Amino acid sequence: MQQLIGFGYWRSLYEPSLPDPAWFVDASWDKTERQQVAYYLSQGHLSCTWMGFSWCRFRCGIPAGAMGASDLTDGIYCWPQGLAHYISKHALRLPPELVQYILAQPAFPTEQARQALSSHDMNLDWWRTQQGSNPTAKSFLSETDREINNFIRLYDRNQLFFEDYTEDGLRAIIQLAQELKSNLNA
Repeated sequence: MQQLIGFGYWRSLYEPSLPDPAWFVDASWDKTERQQVAYYLSQGHLSCTWMGFSWCRFRCGIPAGAMGASDLTDGIYCWPQGLAHYISKHALRLPPELVQYILAQPAFPTEQARQALSSHDMNLDWWRTQQGSNPTAKSFLSETDREINNFIRLYDRNQLFFEDYTEDGLRAIIQLAQELKSNLNA
């Protein structure tokens, strides 16, 4: 079984090497095209379900339950259930090759998606390299500011657990913790 290509997974306290959704906001994107992409994503087949709900990185007020707790697939790609929300409500524009791929589909590839359901083997390498059109923009790293303060406190006490991280992932978390601490002191 071929690995699914993951996209739409966002930067957070514990995943600082992922792209920030704010990098992809494009209010000038054609509304009809944007709706077609969001509709396609909403048709994805359930690939796996996680133990908690996602949250909007823009803190727009949508309930976490509405963002979902699952990953969806079309048999080639895999994305979080709440991705259509970012496209519909925050004018987030995916990289051109994804938009072209989605718009080129005559219909949602239902059979291909069903065949991919036997494995949730996903690769995020390509997605980690995406910069969007505004790579200096920032969204929120956690659902609440309290979580950020708690993260810093755990970091300072050496109580964060890093055994599942690669060297690059560990460096990214340490760098993020240091940035957050310097922002608090500024």
